[in-house]
Amino acid sequence: MSEEKRKILEMLADKKITVDDAEKLLAAVSDRATEAAGDSAGKTGPKYLRVLVEPAPGDPDGERVNIRVPLNLVRAGLKFASFIPARAQEKINREMKDKGVPFDLSHFNPQDVEALLVHLNDLTVEVEGKEKVRVFCE
Repeated sequence: MSEEKRKILEMLADKKITVDDAEKLLAAVSDRATEAAGDSAGKTGPKYLRVLVEPAPGDPDGERVNIRVPLNLVRAGLKFASFIPARAQEKINREMKDKGVPFDLSHFNPQDVEALLVHLNDLTVEVEGKEKVRVFCE
């Protein structure tokens, strides 16, 4: 047990703080210890999927797009996809294939997403020389 936790429990035993105060302090100490452990391991990882679209230089009508999606939302969506009925998955897979995206929900798992995110450092695509599209994790 850490020295901070011991002091909090001693203050509670001495009735210097209430049970609610002790709970809040213990939670704060625990959160701080978790953050420190994460920082020391150096494995915080990306938190967002970003999509940036910049117009070509000198294009007055070009629009800027800046989308930042929390990766936890992406992961939750993938878990939700497992509840899609098989018949609907087949239809989705067929439509995706027709659009040129070979995608199969039945063979998709969270490990695939994590592998993709690890390898998605920075992707830049020039669209017919008109705009610049960047997709990356941060």
